[in-house]
Amino acid sequence: MGGERYEPLIDRYHVINDEIARFFPENRPVERDAFTIPLSEVGSQKSWSVGSKGAQLGEMRSKLLLPVPEGFAISAWAYTHFVETNDLQKRISGRIAAVNIKHYGDLVRISEEIRSMVASSEVPNDLAQSIRDQFAAVKRRDAATGFALRSSAVGEDTLFSFAGQYASFLNVQENEIVDRYRDVLANKFTPQAIYYYLSHSFTESDLAMGVCCIAMVDAVASGVIYTHDPLNPQDACTVVYAIYGLGKYLVDGTLTPDTYRVSKTTGQVVDKKIVNKPIRMVLGSASGTVEQSVPESEQRAPVLTDEQACRLAEFARAIEAHYGSPMDIEWAIDRDGHPFLLQARPLRVIEPRAPAVQPDVSNLSRLCAGGTTVCPGAASGPVFRLKTTEDLSRVPDGAVLVAPLPFPGLVTVMDKVGALVTHVGSTASHMATLAREFGIPTLVGVKDKCDFPEGNHVTVDATGRAIYDGDQPELVKARRTDFADLDDAGIYLLLKGILKRIAPLNLIHPDDANFQPQNCKTFHDITRFVHQMAMQEMFSLGKNIRRKDRVALHLKSGTPLKVLIIPIDESLTEHQGRRQVHEDDIGSVPMKAFWGGIKQEGWPSRGRSADEGRSSGILPSKLATKIGEGFSQSSFAVLSEEYMILSLRLGYHFTTVESMCTHTAGNNYIRYQCKGGGAALEKRKRRIRVFNDVLVSMGFDVTGKGDFIDARIAYQNHTDLAAALHLLGRLTMMTKQLDMALSNDSITRWYIKDFKKKLGIEEANGGI
Repeated sequence: MGGERYEPLIDRYHVINDEIARFFPENRPVERDAFTIPLSEVGSQKSWSVGSKGAQLGEMRSKLLLPVPEGFAISAWAYTHFVETNDLQKRISGRIAAVNIKHYGDLVRISEEIRSMVASSEVPNDLAQSIRDQFAAVKRRDAATGFALRSSAVGEDTLFSFAGQYASFLNVQENEIVDRYRDVLANKFTPQAIYYYLSHSFTESDLAMGVCCIAMVDAVASGVIYTHDPLNPQDACTVVYAIYGLGKYLVDGTLTPDTYRVSKTTGQVVDKKIVNKPIRMVLGSASGTVEQSVPESEQRAPVLTDEQACRLAEFARAIEAHYGSPMDIEWAIDRDGHPFLLQARPLRVIEPRAPAVQPDVSNLSRLCAGGTTVCPGAASGPVFRLKTTEDLSRVPDGAVLVAPLPFPGLVTVMDKVGALVTHVGSTASHMATLAREFGIPTLVGVKDKCDFPEGNHVTVDATGRAIYDGDQPELVKARRTDFADLDDAGIYLLLKGILKRIAPLNLIHPDDANFQPQNCKTFHDITRFVHQMAMQEMFSLGKNIRRKDRVALHLKSGTPLKVLIIPIDESLTEHQGRRQVHEDDIGSVPMKAFWGGIKQEGWPSRGRSADEGRSSGILPSKLATKIGEGFSQSSFAVLSEEYMILSLRLGYHFTTVESMCTHTAGNNYIRYQCKGGGAALEKRKRRIRVFNDVLVSMGFDVTGKGDFIDARIAYQNHTDLAAALHLLGRLTMMTKQLDMALSNDSITRWYIKDFKKKLGIEEANGGI
């Protein structure tokens, strides 16, 4: 996007950005310091040099004399040196300034560009040598063979936690240390990290990345300590959460932990909840980590003894007393039974100003119950089902937001929703922290399907862990909770002012005369406009490509389709002069899965009639001839190993499939669009109805109008996403020319049932 047409967009960006900048004090520059500093020389006063995480580890080790692993901090000044030496900042800022954080594909694209840029840059020799020298010094003091490299960005683990946004590398070996340091810097620019700091109105260049390097704890148990129950701080208990192995599976929500409540008065365990823990993460034999099954006899056994839980709680009380506020602490116990503290950051708690009133709910119609209270209170409003981040722009004010997963994008609508419900989650999740910050009544881990219709009014009683039919104002009033710490901190005033310039969406319909760059009033408007226009520009450019054979390979397949493949992660010269690639040699994971479905279903020329239940011709011969001629028009596939965008022309049907399929579920998505047909409009609409019913049963979020459909699914694991792509390939072949057969609604229903049976998706799967 460039030229005079889009120049007003740049002007609007600067106006809005300047308005937001007025809410913040003058940015503090990165302090010049040594590249690497032993933890023994680091304390809280170094937070602007080594980041809060590194500073608090040094504080606990050197001032509180608590068990913190040996290690050192790599300063924010080292990061600045790396960026300046490689002339990266201008290139990074330019890409981030144009990113559309509401479109995950755009985030992924920008993220990959920046991470590739960082990963291909050299760590300056003086910095690399300083890291190696400190590493060697730690090894002389500690017998550990592996080390953990963790992010410690300036501003992290403060009022804004940045929890889970940056990367850590575990069990790093000596020969890997400099490369993993560079990887930590590169992972400052993961899609979720970019989303987080831009959605919080941070400027990326102000968040210099410090890094902690500490001796690896070969943990048999690990977890989190809350020095207060964040939902009931007057309970006077320290809460210890524990799982087997390393702690990642607790903080990312993979496992539900054992819970121990330790009295602050007696120092004894007063309550504990032991749950099933089927897996654990442990150190790999050479480096890195591996997943391991827990023996069945241990799965429901307590992770900790009462004595261990009490000792951890004692450490936590000392940390809380030192900092004078509730704390969130990570810990691990090694194979010799020695405990270690790995992180400490402020814990936001909710402290009601008045005792809660217990309302009478006996006469209310309860729709579902259960789950875990993340933030207490109650709220009512219309149900809005959120299935992908693309839906965030449509969330109405005051909605009860229902989502399958507590994914990070939910923070962008927390200023407008009344309540939040997710099917999975825990009190310790990153989304839970945000919900408490914003004071949104939130219920997670709801086991029921909560399949009440979208738009219906319901009341979420997060305190009572139930959802009721209709608006229940008396219940909402009775459950009202005052969030004193948020009001006193003034964070709401700050965020409300900023969000007014970020979140509201004024540009909605592309066909509206006001859909112009000069009418962008918020960053949401700008990202919406850029997303819409970038897609239009991309496809219009594709029409003007000349000599396509010089930039693409022909796909050799058993179908009459002419498909040109454009590889973006390899050179055409790698194919040694060949101008085609066989369908069995496709290297792109999503393309291979989708095309596998096409191959399995085969190229149909005739279809079954629902009336006759037998093979019958669908197309008149003259029309079939015309459609056959349409296949002389090429289809295109832009591919990499994990990415695909396929523009497929099937006669008068046009299909676009975009997908990212990686081993990180948070990166994965499919967007499937189709339009057109060779029949009358009513028949084409019925074909879209077939797509809609089948895709919804596969778990897609589907929208459409007339003979156009747009379906999305995201956050699937690698295997499930590939399976969905395979089914899409089959469905694409099943529905080729189908519109010609859909003469009435009865036939349409027959095909829907028949396709679901063939694809094995007779029941809706749901989920993102």
